[in-house]
Amino acid sequence: MTLSTPLYTSRLSIPYSPHSHLNTLDIHTPTTPSLSPSFHLLYIHGGAFRDPLVTSTSLNPSLPSLFANRHISAIVSLNYRLSPHPHHPSHPSRPDDKSRNAKWPDHIDDVRDAVRWLQEEGGGGRGGGGGGMKGKEWIVAGHSVGGTMALMLGMEPRSGDHGWGKETPMVGLRGVVGVEGIYDFVALRDAHAGMRGLYEAFTEGAFGAEEGGGWRRGDVLRCGRRVREDVDCVVVGHSREDELVEWQQAVSMMEVLRREANGTKFLVEVKGKHQEVVTGGVGIGVCVMKCVDGLVRGH
Repeated sequence: MTLSTPLYTSRLSIPYSPHSHLNTLDIHTPTTPSLSPSFHLLYIHGGAFRDPLVTSTSLNPSLPSLFANRHISAIVSLNYRLSPHPHHPSHPSRPDDKSRNAKWPDHIDDVRDAVRWLQEEGGGGRGGGGGGMKGKEWIVAGHSVGGTMALMLGMEPRSGDHGWGKETPMVGLRGVVGVEGIYDFVALRDAHAGMRGLYEAFTEGAFGAEEGGGWRRGDVLRCGRRVREDVDCVVVGHSREDELVEWQQAVSMMEVLRREANGTKFLVEVKGKHQEVVTGGVGIGVCVMKCVDGLVRGH
């Protein structure tokens, strides 16, 4: 009998902040030593800021392809508070549930809280389970609105601008990967006339009314910020088959990124519909590996 050794071990639902029961993360570590240079990966799930069925576990199909690259030293997939979704068909939100009544910038503040925890309390000690990021180089990746927030983490803070929440140092961040990301919410709504009401509902649920300028807080495309100086590689991944987020989002984001001199930027075409890019277990891995390869070559 031949027994195979698992590629990784996992610790699930580790709390990183007391805000709600959704403020948890999963840490996956390889069972064999990683190669040098090595990078931790932080993953941010999508779900239109509000879908309770899209969680940190959505990355699970991609774990084998990600750990096939020996330069990945740990993978952290996190949950964060969600916007209200009172009409969800199976799991409607309740007004008294603090985990599902988030308003921007609660979502990205939670992501930053997770980064702080990984770099401080969970920074490699018992709480981090080996997935802490203290003293580590790391990559942030995200799908859909997770891709939006991944790009935001990769941007320099701007003085006096609190539209993206409480800024914090991103020590060790070297790579950024946005997959099927939304970088212009107005363009997204206007490109999908048949789903206008749905798109307005989830965007207003997170950012507030468009008329009051709330949607501009989610606009990565025209934010006027530069990529952080220490970020050496940015990957924008997208599928032409995506029925929910148009290909032009990726093209427009790349046009902005390529105006900057620092680091390398790649547009990576993946296959599948919006959720298939994640559930298929391939698309996320392809984009992250492009980033890892770029960082290894430039190390």
